[in-house]
Amino acid sequence: MIAGRPGHDPHAGRHPPDAGAPAPRAAGTNGMEQFIRVSLRHIRRLAILLIGTTVVLIGVVMLVTPGPATIVVPIGLGILAIEFAWARRLLHEVRERAANMRDQYWGRKW
Repeated sequence: MIAGRPGHDPHAGRHPPDAGAPAPRAAGTNGMEQFIRVSLRHIRRLAILLIGTTVVLIGVVMLVTPGPATIVVPIGLGILAIEFAWARRLLHEVRERAANMRDQYWGRKW
């Protein structure tokens, strides 16, 4: 059979191009909603990253200037821990070290 012959379908017997593809959606429904959900999730993560990092950096500056750095840095880590597992682990480590320091200073009365 010649591919250019009239009436000849070179794709005869093959699956249609959209076989196995999801059914077409109405315009503006699930695809757009999913795009908006994903976009909002990324915007939220970025906002938490920026706010948490800013608070931590302000706390780091307070280490060398007057200010409550020992309060501000954990608050910044707490903000970051809302969304990031590495910040949760770091915050847990900071809490443990603070508890150990407290116990060494005050004794184990608590």
